[in-house]
Amino acid sequence: MSRIVTEVYDAFRAANVDENLARAAAGAIADREKLVTKLDLERAVGGLKSDLNLVKFGYGPTIIGLLVKLVFFP
Repeated sequence: MSRIVTEVYDAFRAANVDENLARAAAGAIADREKLVTKLDLERAVGGLKSDLNLVKFGYGPTIIGLLVKLVFFP
């Protein structure tokens, strides 16, 4: 166990928490690197928004141009 996890485990044991429960709680804290944070979600959504803007403003004029060509220049 890492130092932080050991400290948490020792604190739970000092508070008279069952050994198995204390070990499970300390293990859950050890896996905190796998958790998704609000900042992670905001970065992912920001990337998706920029991609969506590219689709809206990049392909939109192209589609309109094709429609104008089909309607007015058959």
